Amino acid sequence: MLTPDREPTERGNQPWGGNPEEAGSRAGTPAHPWQPAFTRAFVVCAIVWIALEIMALVVGLAVVGRYGGGPIRNWDNTVEQWSIAHRGPLIGIAKVIAFAGDAPFLAVIAALVTIVLLLLGQRMRAFVPLVAYLGGEAIVFVTRQVVQRPRPPTANYPAPFAVPGVHETSYSYPSGHATAAVAVIVSLAALAVMAWPRVWAWIVAAVLVLGAFFVAWSRLVLGVHWFSDVAFGMLFGIPWGITVAVVFRDLPWPFTRSHDGVGATDTSFARQNSFARQNDENQAR
Repeated sequence: MLTPDREPTERGNQPWGGNPEEAGSRAGTPAHPWQPAFTRAFVVCAIVWIALEIMALVVGLAVVGRYGGGPIRNWDNTVEQWSIAHRGPLIGIAKVIAFAGDAPFLAVIAALVTIVLLLLGQRMRAFVPLVAYLGGEAIVFVTRQVVQRPRPPTANYPAPFAVPGVHETSYSYPSGHATAAVAVIVSLAALAVMAWPRVWAWIVAAVLVLGAFFVAWSRLVLGVHWFSDVAFGMLFGIPWGITVAVVFRDLPWPFTRSHDGVGATDTSFARQNSFARQNDENQAR
């Protein structure tokens, strides 16, 4: 029985006289096997982000109130007065924590952690903190443009009871620290537990989660946010961080090439290509 010509041709120096995409498709294997996984990951993240953004807007308009006039206002005033009256010597610690969670510095931290994880060979998992940061900051930005809640009077020194050196003048709801910073921290905690199910991973995750609560707490101590800004910010940041960690945990690496020249993501895809090729040759004989 005649066998197909396997010699390279002018069309692409590939079997069947075509390019890698054609060869892969004729063998029954997609030319880029990582694409379906990336599409699913994008869809899942987009759905969760949109759902959280809708939740943030609904809560902002119905509970917080546009410009801060919602039904939770009296409770926020009570918590703010209590926090300021009991902050004492905690201001210094709160300022350090708040600085580490500021958007520019947090972006640098997320990028550095991503680079370190890449160097450690974590591939797509390395992008977890960066995606968590970007998604969290996006929720904060969009929601603030709609709700436009002002900060507490104590957020801008030299107002009465304001902390020297603190000047927060942007919109208040939701808290960027409680949303984006908590999302980054929780994403790393979730990734540690899922990727490395060891006792030490749980210890690291517990420390990170505790740190997330300290980040949120620091905003109340400094008097730069209302309680609902922080509480609802964590409500949005925690599920976003967990979602990113779950989606990126086993996401294939798209930059590995298999031995037959067709893009593959890992050894499993390479094996699939090999099996498909052998099956094709057997049928031809």
